[in-house]
Amino acid sequence: MRGSSDGAGAGVVRAGGCAVWALPPEARCAGVAREVVRETLGALRLPQGMVDDAVTMVSELATNVFVHALGGRPVAVMPTAGLPEVQIYARRQGAEIVVRVFDSAAWCGSVPSGASLRPPPERESGRGLELVNALAVEHRGRWGAHRSRSRLGSRPVSGKVVYFALPTAVAWCPPRRDCLEAARELRRLLDARGIGPLHLAEGWRMAVLSVRAEITVWVRDGTFFVTLPGGDGACHPVCDVVEVAEQIVRCNEDLNARIRPGV
Repeated sequence: MRGSSDGAGAGVVRAGGCAVWALPPEARCAGVAREVVRETLGALRLPQGMVDDAVTMVSELATNVFVHALGGRPVAVMPTAGLPEVQIYARRQGAEIVVRVFDSAAWCGSVPSGASLRPPPERESGRGLELVNALAVEHRGRWGAHRSRSRLGSRPVSGKVVYFALPTAVAWCPPRRDCLEAARELRRLLDARGIGPLHLAEGWRMAVLSVRAEITVWVRDGTFFVTLPGGDGACHPVCDVVEVAEQIVRCNEDLNARIRPGV
């Protein structure tokens, strides 16, 4: 999806989906990210101050992609998969907006926090994540980074996302799905990200989606019950199918990294 003057991305978000834009792998990467975030969050009628700060935050994240993931140089040959992306969706019944920037560079380790966010005083750059953290705290939001996979292109590509999530109120109208419809939609989203093979078993007013030995999703009573490695689990309403899919993608990538260290 590309940004447009009619706020098409906002319509996707209101309908419970994830709006995605490819970012050009060149110096105008941050400018395009600012444009689509300002347009989409503005069309969602978020407070102007929050929109302005979100634009600043995504600008810092996209700049980091160009400088660090792409080495500060435009790519010589345009790839058909694995381009940087901006992704926007709502969760928690529209009570939180999530903005994510994806790149296909390898995961470098833990997310910096506290004093490690602040570069030495003599450095003239490197304060982007410190600014993202400060603005997220100001809005009582959160931010972070984790392994993920791309959403656009000719095939899913492994990489990472850096995201921020801000509490707000989005006019959110996702489709009403019963447990079988929700399980099928989750399977579709995971299949599009190259996760599988997936095994879906459907029963009377319930369904079970087996992702891999360590990840199983039960769907019943309007809720996803996700079991994860180590006995961990989480419950989400079926309207949060985009968030559930992303959590599963993240866990899948982390498990793959244990098998193939360095990924």
